[in-house]
Amino acid sequence: MKSVVTALTISCFAITLSQSHAAQHINVVKKSSSGICHDIDSRWYSKLKRFKVYATIDTCLAKGGRMYSGYRVTNGEGIDSEYSRDLFPHWVDDDKDCQDTRAEVLITQSSIPVVFTDKSNCQVTTGAWYDPYTDKVYYDDDDLDIDHIVPLKWAYEHGADDWPLALRREFANAPINTIAVYSRANRSKGAKGPSTWMPSNHSYRCKYLDKFIKITEVFKLEFKPRERRVINNQLAACAD
Repeated sequence: MKSVVTALTISCFAITLSQSHAAQHINVVKKSSSGICHDIDSRWYSKLKRFKVYATIDTCLAKGGRMYSGYRVTNGEGIDSEYSRDLFPHWVDDDKDCQDTRAEVLITQSSIPVVFTDKSNCQVTTGAWYDPYTDKVYYDDDDLDIDHIVPLKWAYEHGADDWPLALRREFANAPINTIAVYSRANRSKGAKGPSTWMPSNHSYRCKYLDKFIKITEVFKLEFKPRERRVINNQLAACAD
């Protein structure tokens, strides 16, 4: 009988301890060992075994974390249903030389002379492009996307919805806002700003942040208050 009571006591203690431990992590943000911030809506949240705990997403991001795939903003700063890429005429050929913006970015940013698909010299097929997002060099244009450092959708949600078409066209094709990067890196970024996405190459993050901010200043785009708080923390970390 004594052994049964002892076993029950140990069992109850274990349950209490487990519940107490779980309570400590209710609604907190977990940063995985790979540096990804997970809130309670993440499908990986309950599966994480090794992680650091933060009180908010903002704090986790400010400490060098990045958002998990599928994260959605739910505080009124999300995607505008009226947005369309067609509002930003892009990959244009203003000088009528048959090379659109994509081709001209590839030509300009290749560290070696590019090779074209044919004698018309309209479309690029190979070259050598250093992608600072991944810290790797790519040689096939099929591996690359032309990223808008400040995404078109992000711009639309932060002031470009009031722009005339000509300014949107300028923004979408501006050399200051276009960079050849690995396609998967670009697609993981999507329409996110630096408060919710940063390049996987940590050594480039501060420079990326600086470029992003300068572009918003040139085109007079405004960060939302929540984003500005995160940006200020990131700038402080870069200054250390």
